[in-house]
Amino acid sequence: MNKRAKERSKGILGFLGFNTKEKADKMTNQDWEKFNNSYKEKYGISFTEDLEKPDENEPPTTEGNQTEVTTGDVISSEMQQQILAVLTEAAEASGTNAPENPPATVGAVMQSFITAMNDAVQTIRTLSANAESNVPAAVVSGASQNGRDFAVILGHVPHTATHLFGIEDKFFSRENWWNSITATRVVSNTDYTTDEISAFREAFNFYGKTMKNRVNALVENGQIALLDYKKMIAGESSIDYSELEKEFGKRYMVRRQDMIIAYLRTLESVNDIFPVRSNVQDKETVVNAFFSEFSQAFQPGRVFKGGVKFTPEIYHVDDVMFKHLFDNLKDLERQYIGYLNKEGSNPMKWTFIEWLLANIYTVLFNEQQRRRVIGVRCPVQEGVDNPAVLAADGIIRSIWRVIEQRKILPFMDLKVYDETTMLEYAEEMWQMIMAILPNMAGMRMYANKKHRPWFLKNFREKYSKDGDFTGVKDSIMDLSPESIIWVPNMDMNDYLMWVTVPGNAENYELTPGEMYAVYFQQDLESLISASWWKEGAGLQMAGLQCETIAELEKTGRRFQYIFTNYPVTKLQADETKLNGLDNTVFETGENASAVAITDIENASVERVYKIICGSLTNKTTIKKSGKFENIKSTWEPASVGDYITVYAELKKENQTIAGKQVQVTVPTGNFLELDRRVTA
Repeated sequence: MNKRAKERSKGILGFLGFNTKEKADKMTNQDWEKFNNSYKEKYGISFTEDLEKPDENEPPTTEGNQTEVTTGDVISSEMQQQILAVLTEAAEASGTNAPENPPATVGAVMQSFITAMNDAVQTIRTLSANAESNVPAAVVSGASQNGRDFAVILGHVPHTATHLFGIEDKFFSRENWWNSITATRVVSNTDYTTDEISAFREAFNFYGKTMKNRVNALVENGQIALLDYKKMIAGESSIDYSELEKEFGKRYMVRRQDMIIAYLRTLESVNDIFPVRSNVQDKETVVNAFFSEFSQAFQPGRVFKGGVKFTPEIYHVDDVMFKHLFDNLKDLERQYIGYLNKEGSNPMKWTFIEWLLANIYTVLFNEQQRRRVIGVRCPVQEGVDNPAVLAADGIIRSIWRVIEQRKILPFMDLKVYDETTMLEYAEEMWQMIMAILPNMAGMRMYANKKHRPWFLKNFREKYSKDGDFTGVKDSIMDLSPESIIWVPNMDMNDYLMWVTVPGNAENYELTPGEMYAVYFQQDLESLISASWWKEGAGLQMAGLQCETIAELEKTGRRFQYIFTNYPVTKLQADETKLNGLDNTVFETGENASAVAITDIENASVERVYKIICGSLTNKTTIKKSGKFENIKSTWEPASVGDYITVYAELKKENQTIAGKQVQVTVPTGNFLELDRRVTA
């Protein structure tokens, strides 16, 4: 027997477990048949034929008692698949790439096992060098394939020679000059060509459009509330991005956009206080029904009782826009470079376009949140830039509107409070509402967040408690400071306080995210940026509309769904000048002789001022002259409760700022009329 066949036979006998039988000469014919079949399957030749072949060219065998196996020997297909399964499992455990095809020879198997063992040892060393974290989610995120996504989102991945952050997508190509700025932080010394400006505009418009679509998709899918900025910068996310795995560039763009949206959501918002209803195109009418008492004691016959009246609520939105002219892209470049140098620790390393939009979005978002509270839609003053808060109605305007429509009757004796009377004022208002309603279930009080320190001071002084005021909750639980809904974005001279069911007051829009669809248009060497959207505010349920104040008073406020104070500043007798710092709503009183208002001192260009007739005794009027020469006509009230609303007139004037002549918008000192009521 030649040495090759001898060693091969030992291997087959050992593999089949026949070594003992063969030595004891107890092999059966069935055992030998199985041996011969295995031998031929493994070596492609029968044992008898192999015996007849010379063994001159056999490679060196292993030493010792081990079975001598040649590295070129071919292994069976069954064994190949078993070895492939083991190598694949080892690759998954060590985070390396599994082989696509199984090793076919003994030598290839040995090399594969050596590689797998080295990978396993390296993984063990890495894990041993890192202590176990107390935040399992963060560890999983960083160690998983999404760890790269997380690093790209935050801008922690180095750029490649061709793309920002190695994202092989057209939008992130370094061939685009704006992406080159991001990668190199070098400002070009040459002016941009028309083609370069056009390319930037097209990329900007594309990104603005996709941002709007992303916001819209998150709202429609009910996922926008899942965007938590603090969790996202820690590597955690509640959004499922699996559907984007095959779209390499889009996956990173969407996740970076979600980070920007999440960042905007960290800014103070009123959306959690006043829900936003979408898809209001222009005006939407909802009819509310008010039922009178129905039940009574039994009596026979046709004795009927009860009734119903209908009052419509109109939800409407107004057109809002932003337009800005970027005169010089060079200046914009320098601002961008300076920003990155100054804010190097910012977790988001925005690209040029993302940085520009993120800053625009931040300003627009803050303006919108303020407008959603104190905004009043005023006619556009053409040729000048109009104040942001005068672009659309906010919640306070919607409440005053239902007062003007005689749907709700304020508590007329509760006028302006101050820092010493706020607590008792609120308690009195709450008790008055309790006397009207069967119960206060679900009702909450809303008040100016800027006045919260006043309330806290009063509360501590009266109840001698601090912290969460747990000691007095049994007696004034509904008006403890943590139970009141404190409304941000009101000014210090806003004193409106109201009680209703949360969600009754709401804001309106047409399309979610429409404001974020910023559009760029080339204008010679400059770029115009703009976007357009719709906004509004209103109440789902206000109250039964009455024809006169007397009729409204007879209802005893039993049909109201919202209750308010009457936060007016009462004018002194014969007073002719108002102080805009005191309030935005004023009520006239009795005078020794007829007087006319001539000015509103310290008036803000952002606010609308309302003057209400409080007495017809030597009544106060406003003549169409002087600073009020542009109102429609002389305002002369005919009944208590008549009013006129005015706002500042604006103009353009040249001013020197930093040695440069610029045009700015300033008030003329005169006033324009918004609306009025004079009872016929």
